[in-house]
Amino acid sequence: MNKERWNKLLEEMKADGLDGLVLVPGPNLYYMTGLRMGLSERPSLCAIEAFGAATFLMPGFEITKGENLAATLLDQGVEMEFRMESFSDEEGPGPAFARVFQGKGGTWGLEYTSARMLEYSLMKKAMGDFAFVDAGTIMKKLRMIKDQSEIRAMETACSLCDLGVDIARRRLLPGMRASQIVLEVERYLKERGAEAIHASLATGPDTAVPHAGTSRTTVSEGDIVWLDLCVSVNGYWGDITRTWAVGGRFSTELERVYRIVQEAQENARLNAKPGMSGAEIDALARDVIASYGYGDQFIHRTGHGLGLEVHEEPYIVSSNLVPLEAGMTFTIEPGIYLPGRGGVRIEDDVVLTADGARSLTNYPRNLADEDGKLVV
Repeated sequence: MNKERWNKLLEEMKADGLDGLVLVPGPNLYYMTGLRMGLSERPSLCAIEAFGAATFLMPGFEITKGENLAATLLDQGVEMEFRMESFSDEEGPGPAFARVFQGKGGTWGLEYTSARMLEYSLMKKAMGDFAFVDAGTIMKKLRMIKDQSEIRAMETACSLCDLGVDIARRRLLPGMRASQIVLEVERYLKERGAEAIHASLATGPDTAVPHAGTSRTTVSEGDIVWLDLCVSVNGYWGDITRTWAVGGRFSTELERVYRIVQEAQENARLNAKPGMSGAEIDALARDVIASYGYGDQFIHRTGHGLGLEVHEEPYIVSSNLVPLEAGMTFTIEPGIYLPGRGGVRIEDDVVLTADGARSLTNYPRNLADEDGKLVV
């Protein structure tokens, strides 16, 4: 697995004419090395050179992490020359950057959304003038198609999403605070292996705002409520949204809106397949909603890629004309939002297969339960 990733990375670097590429702590570095650490005032990075060398530059007290990772990667068959460079707090990072980058030049890839002026300025001081491009372009290409180990991690995360949604639905009782329900969901999922959780439970008019966050209110009979829940396992995320009416009684208008969103979501989820662009999948949902006269109330894209980040490529949006491929994972989450009244969103995660799309989240989407009653 890791051997293939490194080989593909070097191929892409050479094809793009890059002399080197720098990854800082974050999803891309984790994807290539398995290293998990945060950005801090002490810079850490992996400098990868096109001829087949990679240097871990880290604070001295962290360098054993780099040494251990290098040993693991070599055991996995990665054909790279791994080097270590460290610095002490007394020395500071400048001399270490000079030892790694001095005398080098050409074109280097830097992560536009992750690398900071700290790393850039230290590289520039060591290298002088050098050209740089967005390393994220290459990394997005590598990460968009998931291998089986990644999909297994996402399946586990998505199963926890389903469990969390069920806990929330059962706790939607009049008088409960939205924040208390979220805390109970988080505690339940962490006890079952969730590494990180992002949860928002919006109620009443707050549901008309797509990213409203958790409402600062108690739940009342007849409230419309949605839960947007993200859960990570082994670094990989699941993401789900379900909408309910407390007590099972939607207003006539919002019940109609729910059925429209359900139809739109199902149309996109069941008909997405490889070869379609993000724009075509977006249209599968958007055209249904527009046909009922709510096109202006569907105010965001239909979905986003999912993996090591909650939002990543590919985006399911009208501007994405690139054909999608088997192994890509993304959300399908159309919604209708009526200011002052409420909003409905239904979100699932799918992986493209050879001939269609398989849902990774599977909590019931029906408006009615098995007895024909509106769900609480």
